[in-house]
Amino acid sequence: MSFELFMARRYLQSKQRSGFLSVITVIALGGVILGVAALIIMLSVTNGFSGEVRGRLIGMDAHVSVQRFYDKPIEAPSDLIDSLAAYDISAAAPVVKGKVILVTDEEEMDGVFVWGIDTASFSQVSDLPHHLRYDSQKQFHLTPEDGKKPGIVLGAYLANRMGVGLGDLVFLMTIGNQSLEDLMMGGISPKIDAFEVTDIFESGMYHFDDNFAFIAIEQARQLLRIGGEGATAIHIRIDDLDEATQLRERLSEDLGYPYYTTDWTQQFPELFEWMELEKWVIFIALSLIIVVAAFNIMSILSMSILIKTPEIGILRAMGARSGGISRIFVLQGLFIGVFGTSLGCIVGLIICTLQDRFQIISIPSDIYIISSLPVDMQVTDFLLVSSISVLICFLAAILPARKAASLQPVDAIRYIM
Repeated sequence: MSFELFMARRYLQSKQRSGFLSVITVIALGGVILGVAALIIMLSVTNGFSGEVRGRLIGMDAHVSVQRFYDKPIEAPSDLIDSLAAYDISAAAPVVKGKVILVTDEEEMDGVFVWGIDTASFSQVSDLPHHLRYDSQKQFHLTPEDGKKPGIVLGAYLANRMGVGLGDLVFLMTIGNQSLEDLMMGGISPKIDAFEVTDIFESGMYHFDDNFAFIAIEQARQLLRIGGEGATAIHIRIDDLDEATQLRERLSEDLGYPYYTTDWTQQFPELFEWMELEKWVIFIALSLIIVVAAFNIMSILSMSILIKTPEIGILRAMGARSGGISRIFVLQGLFIGVFGTSLGCIVGLIICTLQDRFQIISIPSDIYIISSLPVDMQVTDFLLVSSISVLICFLAAILPARKAASLQPVDAIRYIM
């Protein structure tokens, strides 16, 4: 063991035989442990909430979407889906999208986004079936049965705002896809179709729950006057979300005009940027706890130097170099930083693991949709927090160490009685 390491360990130890570390060392360690644990926990909770928001937004929409320019319908979507089998995708489904007017028996009226879906394939690319409120088997019932109207699934906020519920009749009205000649000769002749509310979905995302309705793809083609087997988009689901951008770029290059592709990173970009910014703000704010602990380390080392000034003078008189004296106190700061950071990471890991497994902290599910505080621990967060914490503690030890190294032997031992 080197001379510097031996002296650093001796200064950190308690003078009492029953104590492993001195009281001031424990206080300094406590500040580092608290700061690191708080950072780990808050970053994991932030990741959990971000993951919930991203999962619900992306789960309702497509990971990657293929459309035609100018919103022209894709005339042979089945052939396009067959060609996508050459790529690494999980599933693909045709969708007919449009904006129509929703009218109720009570003459409530509002514009909504309507998606015509193929129930079998769409269930493989969307999490919508998991958010259905009434069907215990989480299946769509959109195809008309004998003597009944075709089905429609409405968002929870939309249904509540329009005053409709399960089994009620609503009407979808559109004036789209009419030629200028027809409008001039016969005037506006809206197309109106009646639908029965067969279920209500509640995704927890206000954008979807307040603006979207889902009907069978055949009814959507008739309503929006799309001929044949056409579709306005192909929704694609993949296993790894991080590969969505690469897949989009490949499809854009291979398909070319008149098709264009988008991926989930282009949906709500401001929201995802804001969540990332929020994470960094939390990181910077809670890092102040570690900075406070660093000042505590600096003051403790400075006080230790004042108390041990005669000992430092004796060491210098015995031949210890100023660099060796400096390393003694730098090693003390590094020990507090490394040991405190390690314990803080362990505490944060234990608390996050207990929350993830046992849902100790619960939240109102009627407000936040989820019933417990979500956590998502990431290795990069642990590495970043650990690196910053050790670096701050190291920097905090440099100034007192330089002060100790600058002491002259004669001045240090002058007042020894």
